[in-house]
Amino acid sequence: MENRIYIYTIMKSLIEYLHKAEIELSNWSGGYSGEHFSAQEFHKDLKDRIAKLEKGDKSVIDDLWIWFAPTCQWDDFVGDVKLGDAIFTELNKIKRNGI
Repeated sequence: MENRIYIYTIMKSLIEYLHKAEIELSNWSGGYSGEHFSAQEFHKDLKDRIAKLEKGDKSVIDDLWIWFAPTCQWDDFVGDVKLGDAIFTELNKIKRNGI
C-alpha cells in the first residue's frame, strides 16, 4: 500500500510539473533540437505525451526522460533549468521504481 501511495505522489507531481512546462513551452517558437524541428512541434508532442500519461499510458516515460534530460530538447528550446531538473528528477524516480 505504501509503495502505491509513493508512486501516486510521484506521478501527480510529475504531471503538475509537465503542465507547467507545457504552458511555458507554448510561449516559444522556432528553433531546432534533435527530433523536433521547432518549439511548436515539441509543444504539440509534449501535450500528446501528457494526455497519454494522464490516461495511464506509461509508455511515454522514455520520451519524456529523453526530452527533459540535461542539454536535450527542454534545455534547447526553453532553458528553464529549475523546472527541467524537477521534471527529470521525478522521471528518474519513476524509472528507478520500474513504473
